[in-house]
Amino acid sequence: MSEVNNFLYQDGEKVFCYHGKVIYEAKVVATKYYFEPNRHPRTGSIGPHYFVHYSGWKSSWDEWVDEARVLKYNEANLEKHKQMLKSLKKQKPAIKRTINDSSAEKSKKRKREPPPKEREEVVKKPKPKEIFSVPEPLRAILYRDWQNIQIHQLLVPLPRKPTVTDIIEDYRKNRIVSKGIEDFLDDGIEQEVVNGLHFYFNKCIGTRLLYKKERKQYRVTRLKYEHLDNSQIFGAEHLLRLFVEFPQLMSNTFLSLETINVLKEHLSDFLNFLNENRNKYFIKEYEEIKI
Repeated sequence: MSEVNNFLYQDGEKVFCYHGKVIYEAKVVATKYYFEPNRHPRTGSIGPHYFVHYSGWKSSWDEWVDEARVLKYNEANLEKHKQMLKSLKKQKPAIKRTINDSSAEKSKKRKREPPPKEREEVVKKPKPKEIFSVPEPLRAILYRDWQNIQIHQLLVPLPRKPTVTDIIEDYRKNRIVSKGIEDFLDDGIEQEVVNGLHFYFNKCIGTRLLYKKERKQYRVTRLKYEHLDNSQIFGAEHLLRLFVEFPQLMSNTFLSLETINVLKEHLSDFLNFLNENRNKYFIKEYEEIKI
């Protein structure tokens, strides 16, 4: 599979791009693909990157961004853009003013004020490093996964059974049994989370979830099973890696604290399900690299 086929957006394409917590209209000026160990110096990521120009902004704002920050230019995202701008306008900055301040006092206050960069660092809210806790047995599996690939030169045999699709479907059935079909169907957020797992896995597997030693296996496997989604080829080992990436993925989205807490609850529930069924979903032995 050529690198060109790995780009969701092409040169000259009109897109939306996250800048902070808001998406803005932008244009793809250039594209570049980064492979391990040469990650992009600013984003720290591998995979497709896009040099974007924000519409109506000076060229000094042009920047390289990874694919997680770019969205298709369509009606749904256009409406999302409008809602974000409305929300941003409602947030009025709190400015303290003292009516009887003398010029000398104002001068002293200005001297005591930190420079703009320092003020930004003071008010900037730190992003949570971990939005949910990974159960200890799954942490051990993550370590064994790293050890098998990086130290012992082994690979996860592909295609896997059960697949990511199978696991997510098992979870869906489990939730229907525990909640009842009507309550599950009424819970739109839970359904979105389940569907979102499919979406993010298929999108991230080639750019965020592979070790360098797995890339050749990935290319060969994709050529052999072109008719299948990644979620129909890979299994629990790679799905678990997605949960390590979720904090970074969420930091690039426009989510309220309330929404993050709801997602945290549902994703934690899925992790617990994966942990309870780990003997069923995770393999015991990896295979030697023969590609």
